[in-house]
Amino acid sequence: MSFQISSNSILDRNAGDEDDGSCSSHSDSSFDSKDDQDWGDWTEEKDDQGNDQSGLETHSLFALSGGKGEAGEGPLFQTFPNPILALEDAKQKGCDLVRIVKELELDTLQVIRLVNHIRRRGLTPDQVNSLKGVEPFLNDDTELVPVQGFEMDGLLQLDFDELEGQSVTAGTSKSSTNSRIAELEAELMATRMAFDDLRKKIISDLGLESIPASIPSSADTKGKSPESRTPSAGPIAGAKPTSAPKSSKPGRDDDTHYFDSYASNDIHQTMISDSVRTLSYAKFILSPANAHLIRGKTVMDVGCGSGILSLFCARAGAKQVIAIDASDVADRARQNVEENGFGGVVRVVKGKVEELDAELEGYKGKVDLLVSEWMGYFLLYECMLPSVLYARDRYLNPETGILAPSHCRMTLAAISDKELLHERLNFWNNVHGFKMTCMTKGLTEEAYTESLKAESIVSTVEDIYDLPLQVLSYRQPTFVSPFSLTCEKTTEIHGFASWFDTWFTPDSRPWPKSFEEGKGEVEVKRDLKGGEKLEGLPPCTVKPIVEADVPGIELARNQVVEERRGEDAATDGVKGETVSFTTGPFGLETHWKQAVFLLKEPIEAEKGSKICGEIHVNQSQTNSRELDVEIHYSLRSPGQGEERKKGEKVGARMVQLFKVR
Repeated sequence: MSFQISSNSILDRNAGDEDDGSCSSHSDSSFDSKDDQDWGDWTEEKDDQGNDQSGLETHSLFALSGGKGEAGEGPLFQTFPNPILALEDAKQKGCDLVRIVKELELDTLQVIRLVNHIRRRGLTPDQVNSLKGVEPFLNDDTELVPVQGFEMDGLLQLDFDELEGQSVTAGTSKSSTNSRIAELEAELMATRMAFDDLRKKIISDLGLESIPASIPSSADTKGKSPESRTPSAGPIAGAKPTSAPKSSKPGRDDDTHYFDSYASNDIHQTMISDSVRTLSYAKFILSPANAHLIRGKTVMDVGCGSGILSLFCARAGAKQVIAIDASDVADRARQNVEENGFGGVVRVVKGKVEELDAELEGYKGKVDLLVSEWMGYFLLYECMLPSVLYARDRYLNPETGILAPSHCRMTLAAISDKELLHERLNFWNNVHGFKMTCMTKGLTEEAYTESLKAESIVSTVEDIYDLPLQVLSYRQPTFVSPFSLTCEKTTEIHGFASWFDTWFTPDSRPWPKSFEEGKGEVEVKRDLKGGEKLEGLPPCTVKPIVEADVPGIELARNQVVEERRGEDAATDGVKGETVSFTTGPFGLETHWKQAVFLLKEPIEAEKGSKICGEIHVNQSQTNSRELDVEIHYSLRSPGQGEERKKGEKVGARMVQLFKVR
């Protein structure tokens, strides 16, 4: 799904668009003047003093001194018919919020965080006046969540840019106030529609019942005070969970389903036939320059599948290889090992590595090389990485052990591909003369795995997440990364594409660096933030590896690579060989291909314009092996630059949600 957030305009469709529910138009959260919205019914109600009582209810910025809600809990806030009067109330209490926003040069999201923080923390006017604009909460996205009961509050809808230079007083011109209120009403309607769309989507994803009639939606709460609203009893406002998330329901076992999917032969043939993947592993393992890492050493292969990587390690002269897989393919891996004469070297263990502590106790802290092909589509799909990190922390030698691969990097770029757009979305617009719009429902909420042509990439490529696996925290990685993609041609943008690059370094370095007083920059064990680039990685190899590049690939069955001695083993003084490969469209196609996120509404972009935003990647709450992705983006023309200038209007920002599954 997608929705648009704008602080100074309602959500418009083109006047000529037909509202047919197609996913190629704006989402249901868009506002259409042809929708069944009779603005004539929105009459202005006046109180005895003639103050405007339109629907944009606003609560005071500061709680009433000593006031309590009807239940006797929580502060009591005064309500006003519009945000202008709420700002005047704050000013009379000694806090000119308009002036503060202007002096601190806060952007729209920072203003929302500030308002929510003031109410949530109960700040006083003096505390607000003392703010410097560098407080952490101003950039903390958790502060974007409104105080319960204040979701539709007028101060959260107000465009403070338009108030700069204006005096917010009780004597504000009624005509200008009414005009502004009319604009805010339109924005509020669009925001409510977006909120309800998002709310229903999340409720569906969490496996909750439909919203009970007794619990109000955003529209039902208009004009009601926080105390009179029905309190939320579940994780989503207005919904009570009737069961655990879908992944925990009886009969739903994400792990069993996942491991069963690897029990068939087809998927292993597909992976082994991916020469980029298989030959990259083989080159690192069999390289004479890396013999010191494997020959005579103990190796662990997590997720061994058919056993191909374990057999490569045995061929490279490993003393022992512990091959682990929880799928039934482990039984065939054991047969493959025996058939090729490596039964005395490779030990196949069936089970989840997290559940084999007792059986593998003797290897604790003694593994020299941990090899695994854990990467999924969009790198993190299938969420296998935590199993590898568990094995790293328990079995890898803490002083000398290394991982293969050692590093991964996720990237993002904008794409233009009419052929793909037609294949995935527009196909249903004309099926032998028939229109089948309903078949497009949900198509733009899924990430697709596609093999893109290089010419489909029409922007710069941004690195969004680096994973130094030797020091990464034991968890399923989640991140938020900013991005700024410069369009390299004037074209129509149809979506975003992501792929990953992978490195095998002989020492599992580089690691992240931090500044320490007296030492300068030093390597440390820490996670990288989204968008933070790891320094020191060599350029990723785009030219594909061929069999001629892999010494020992021509050997058969239980033959072992001949050991190199003396000067010949020194490999010209190089201590180890780094191997890398890309899954991007500029290299040879891999079975991972690229993850594609199609937009509901294409973007018309000029050469030099920038698509700026954030990508949010999280583990799905409904299936522990899947991912939820949010892409927030806006288009800035060539002359605007990445940052909004002071006084510049805040443009529309789109948000689209995707499932990677």
